[in-house]
Formats: sequence, C-alpha cells, structure tokens
Amino acid sequence: MTMISSAEMADSVTQLRAARRLVAERSTADQPLTQAALHLIDCAADVVSRLPAGDLESAREALGSARAAVVSATYAVRRIHDLSRTEDA
Repeated sequence: MTMISSAEMADSVTQLRAARRLVAERSTADQPLTQAALHLIDCAADVVSRLPAGDLESAREALGSARAAVVSATYAVRRIHDLSRTEDA
C-alpha cells in the first residue's frame, strides 16, 4: 500500500473545493449537467476527507468509482437532453 500524508489529503480536498467553485462560477447552476457536476465534486471531496490518512489505495478506488459515476451521469444528462430535443422537433 502506498502512503500519502494528511497534508496531501487536505490539499486534495482543497483542490476539489477550488474546482467546485470554478464550475459554479463559470456555469449556469440550473443546468442538469452543472448540478450533477457540482454534486459529484461534493461527493468526491466528502470521500477524500473521510479516507484514513495515508491510504492511497482506497483513494484510488474511490477515484475510480467517482470517474465511473461522472461518465454515467454525463451520459444520462446528454441522453435526456437529446431526447427532449427530438421530442420538441
């Protein structure tokens, strides 16, 4: 198991919070994809902040799950958007 320090974990949470702030500032909050992205960033920050200090393997597993969730959410939002455009046409 690869070990990381508490400072590195805190830095990861800080980076996630900065990413959330940028997404919120540069996107329209009422768009479903923006809402999904903000929620996923919040979840990722929560998971990282709860990981045992130094457990990089758990962090990697959590990141893999988060990536899968992002892909699924992105597909779902795009599919819903495409279907709504088709129905409006």
